[in-house]
Amino acid sequence: MKPGVTMIRTMTVGILAIGLAACQTVTPSPSAPAPSPVPSQTPLAPANVSDPGSIAFRINPSGNGAYYGWQMQIVKAARNKGFKPFTTEQLSAGQMKEYTLWPDSYQVRVYRLGELKSESWVDVLPGEVTVVYADYGLFSEDVKISREPDPARIDPNIDTTIWRIPISTTYGPETLFTDDGYQAEYTGPKNNGNPVGTGTVEITRNGQPFAEIDNADITGDKITGDIEYADGRVVDGDYLSDSHQIEPGSTTKWPDGTSFTGTYRVFDPLEGELRMADGNVWQGPVRERKPSGQGRLTWWEGGWMELPEGLAFPNQTGEFVCGGETVPAGECYYYGGEKLSGPDELATLIERDRQLAAKAAEAAAQKAATEATQQQVAAQGGCRNASGTFRDNTGNSTLQLDSPGQGSGNFVSYTYGSAQKYRFEIGFTYVTTPDSISVTYGNGTYSDAATGQVLQRMSVPSGTVPCRFDGNLLVMDGVEYRQ
Repeated sequence: MKPGVTMIRTMTVGILAIGLAACQTVTPSPSAPAPSPVPSQTPLAPANVSDPGSIAFRINPSGNGAYYGWQMQIVKAARNKGFKPFTTEQLSAGQMKEYTLWPDSYQVRVYRLGELKSESWVDVLPGEVTVVYADYGLFSEDVKISREPDPARIDPNIDTTIWRIPISTTYGPETLFTDDGYQAEYTGPKNNGNPVGTGTVEITRNGQPFAEIDNADITGDKITGDIEYADGRVVDGDYLSDSHQIEPGSTTKWPDGTSFTGTYRVFDPLEGELRMADGNVWQGPVRERKPSGQGRLTWWEGGWMELPEGLAFPNQTGEFVCGGETVPAGECYYYGGEKLSGPDELATLIERDRQLAAKAAEAAAQKAATEATQQQVAAQGGCRNASGTFRDNTGNSTLQLDSPGQGSGNFVSYTYGSAQKYRFEIGFTYVTTPDSISVTYGNGTYSDAATGQVLQRMSVPSGTVPCRFDGNLLVMDGVEYRQ
């Protein structure tokens, strides 16, 4: 072996050894998984089925490797209604976002710099924090799911609202029903698609506030709770969830003294007994708190009347069946809600109305015929019939024609410049045909409208332009003027 070979080999091995040692020195061990929380020695407060849970998105605090650009997206809830999908902003090493959610399974996606790293269904339980942990190192990236108790169950004095995003951000109202212009929305606890506990129900009618139910329980066949109606009414029955109506037989009372007992369509009286504020009582169909359809009206002072159409009350006119406790059933006669002495008086009033209606119809027909004749004459004569004073749509220009067919005219127009007002005026003679006007202009003047000082005199070319006139609207060369 030649001298120097061993030395080269030795040096080579030494350099390689140094290189390996250097690599081992800078290569960190894989990031350790997030440690499980140490069991508390303090007993946990029990979680209620109506308690929310949360999802916490945490990023490994290490600054090595893929330590930035992490995002969590929650796409949907498996069963709960009202969930609002969201995506976090990009988080970096050691950062965290925690969102309050109602218990359910959620489709969770984790991205880094827009690239999907993980997708799974994640369960959220009452009173528990489900941790989505982005774990990474120089040579690995992983997303781990774990669960820990809500800190508030360990210490009720802990204010989790400081870091936890509220349920109002992740959930909106759930629509319970939409019927006949009414819509009810529920905001409150839910668990895997089922309402639990109590919440708030807001009811609108045609988009306007109608009622609000606090401490609302919607878990049974009724919606119960503390209800307050916008119009001040009080109802002694509950709303039936299945049939979408107030319980039949319930009584509704309004602040003006009106009350109703019977059946309902949603919240509106449908048929039953309507006691009006003046003491009269209607038994039959009801619409908008008024008699409707066939029914019986009982007067507050006694006696009753059958009405074939309740909408006619209180201005009923005609012959009706009436009676009372001491009066046998028989005919009664009304005109405009006033009781009459008998059929002859009713016949006289009805004949009077017929004659008045005939005269009104005749007058309307005569007016229509006159207007039609005027329009026909105007259409036949066209511009030949135009005379009088006309103004344009701006009100700044006035045109005067002194007689139909031909004559003298005058044109005045006002314009504005800066803070000054100017007046242009020119006289002319004219001859018209049904569809044209020939104009010969005199000299025009342009003056200061405030002082009358003439600023310029000018001539305008004469000529013939298209013209039409319908008795009110005069159009000359495309410009509209009206009388």
